[in-house]
Amino acid sequence: MTRTKTSWILFIAALVVGLIVGVRPAWAQPAPASAAPSAVSLPGSMPLGGHGGSIALSVNGQDYGPLELSPKGESFYGEFTITNEGPDPLNVVRVALRGDDADVRLPARFQARFVEGGSTGATLAPHTSKKVAVTWIPEMVQYPDHKEARVKQAFGHVVVTSSDEDAGEVAMGVRAQASYGALDFIGQHILSLLTFLPLLGMIMAFAMHLAGSKNDKLLRSFCVGIMLVECALAVWLYQNFNASITHLDGNDGFQFIEHTVWVRSFNIEYFVAVDGTSITMILLTAIVSLVGVIASYSVEKQLKGYFAMYCLLVTGMMGVFVSLDLFLFYVFWEVMLLPMYFLIGIWGGPRKEYAAIKFFLYTLAGSVFMLLAFIALYFNADRTFLVDGTTVTHTFSIPELMRVAYTAKHLTILGLSLVKVVWVALFVGFAIKIPMFPFHTWLPDAHVEAPTAISVILAGVLLKMGTYGIMRINFTLLPEASRWAAGAMVAFGVINILYGAFCAMAQEDLKKLVAYSSVSHMGFCLVGLGAMTPQGIAACLVQMFNHGIITSMLFTLVGVIYDRAHTRDLGRFGGLAGEMPLYTAFVGFAFMASLGLPGLSGFWGEALTFMGAFPTYRVMTTLAATGVIITAAYHLWALQRVFLGKFRDEWRHSHYLEPFGGKFPEINLREIAGLAPLAVICLILGFWPVPLLSLISGGVRDTMSRLNLTGPDAIAHATRHAGDVLSMFR
Repeated sequence: MTRTKTSWILFIAALVVGLIVGVRPAWAQPAPASAAPSAVSLPGSMPLGGHGGSIALSVNGQDYGPLELSPKGESFYGEFTITNEGPDPLNVVRVALRGDDADVRLPARFQARFVEGGSTGATLAPHTSKKVAVTWIPEMVQYPDHKEARVKQAFGHVVVTSSDEDAGEVAMGVRAQASYGALDFIGQHILSLLTFLPLLGMIMAFAMHLAGSKNDKLLRSFCVGIMLVECALAVWLYQNFNASITHLDGNDGFQFIEHTVWVRSFNIEYFVAVDGTSITMILLTAIVSLVGVIASYSVEKQLKGYFAMYCLLVTGMMGVFVSLDLFLFYVFWEVMLLPMYFLIGIWGGPRKEYAAIKFFLYTLAGSVFMLLAFIALYFNADRTFLVDGTTVTHTFSIPELMRVAYTAKHLTILGLSLVKVVWVALFVGFAIKIPMFPFHTWLPDAHVEAPTAISVILAGVLLKMGTYGIMRINFTLLPEASRWAAGAMVAFGVINILYGAFCAMAQEDLKKLVAYSSVSHMGFCLVGLGAMTPQGIAACLVQMFNHGIITSMLFTLVGVIYDRAHTRDLGRFGGLAGEMPLYTAFVGFAFMASLGLPGLSGFWGEALTFMGAFPTYRVMTTLAATGVIITAAYHLWALQRVFLGKFRDEWRHSHYLEPFGGKFPEINLREIAGLAPLAVICLILGFWPVPLLSLISGGVRDTMSRLNLTGPDAIAHATRHAGDVLSMFR
């Protein structure tokens, strides 16, 4: 083992041990002198009772929620019961909705009052009960042929304050769901369907294996059908997603919520939803998964295992983008790791084992940092409630953790600020996935050795998980630390842009060139995030989506030429434009999009990045802009070497081309079927980016409200709200 590797291992081991030893849970921290202790009930248990009666909440005789509100005309209505189980009178001081104008939780026009008298307070004699009525009148939107609720869901709590000193404040979870008409089931479970539907392909693969079936073509067609259904569901989600909804509309700005208790003993919930930050990633995952399964026609061995792993990978990717519980997020993150290891290690190239192990170790190392950070956030959370109203002292819920003022707790670890240490641990875990310099070295090996379809998935979706994780977790849970590290993010982004571009220029392997171009392009996402302006946040989301579309095209096109020539060496080609004119047109189109040519979608992410970062980081933005020139250089140079000039006659005698009479066969209909939708999206968004910008506007606005930037660094005088970034393109 080399000295460098030994140093890295010792460094990681020391940091992990330090985190384990140094992190103290919230209950081990010294409480501020002004903090008054409050009694809380344990998860899953009933309050013990005490002075002033003993309170208990129930729904239909059950001592747990949530209360399901039923449709009643254009409103929703439900009742729960407050019972005094003690020997003394119970004074219910207040029945109120959780949240206020500064912390909006439920949608507008909610009301909770006692059925008798319509008040918000009452006195209950011993062993008596009273009912509380909860009403919601959704805001209706009038369409030419019908009207429907603008916000179709409501998830929240009714908090009850009483004289039961031992119980403290207790809560009843409430939820309501408007109908989606004939597609009501799909509307209520769309995210679970998108996440777990691919597992049908895995189940079928195992069933065919157990039955001894060798009809692998049937399995391949079945998996293509599943991915087509995934795309159809994603399109339905896009059409029914309301981009104007933000956290001010309740539900923390999330839509299509599915929220229930999963592992009660550890306060873990099955909590999935979508907002303006994740909607584009769900669409991208569905599109790229379909392109990948079409590209999988080049795989010819062990198809049952291949498609089982492929479908499991899609489930893991989709789950990451919809999860709003840190534990659930981590589970899907790790689920994605296993199938990718096998897909590279079994179906990859000559050095597949090395590439697979390197990918696994790098990602697993990042996962360890993430897990420790999640545990630190969990143990230092505030008292809150599960979705059913159970009182808990710790939580993994991302929306609940967003409200924890970690900085105000003044927590430390080894003499350092715990908030900053946790932020760095999370950032390292996500930076490995981006991949950010110097954690990028696993990517070129993984790309070169992976089969074409897996390279498409890897570049198109997996790299986006890193920047998505930073936005979803680092920015929303630890905004103060995010502002503290903003300059470092921009610096690392600039390094990625320039380093990746120079490395791409030095490559002789076409696939490695595209891999390093991904390192460079993901640097723009880091610069946009570090800028912390509306344009910068929008730039990151736009770049993530567009880069996923463009690199999926590029790796598919690399696979097309490799299937014919069984080499990707740039020096062995030349003059292919005369042999494969249609293929040349697709490559030229993808290269122009990748280098950021105006009129194609790759331009907007880079342009918005410069707009967002330049007012604050002028020197670094200028350096980043030089990367555009280098990017154009290596794309044009590769285009010239492969497609222009004189065709090499030795290819006429290649045994790979013997079945085709010594000629390169043109791109076929199956390959065009995977490329054409990507090209159309790239062209449409290049000339008209408004659909994408409007889709993310709510996510940009909510992210900026969490970061809460003020002053000249926020360009506040230029754009008062994040939504204004959209108006520039109307």
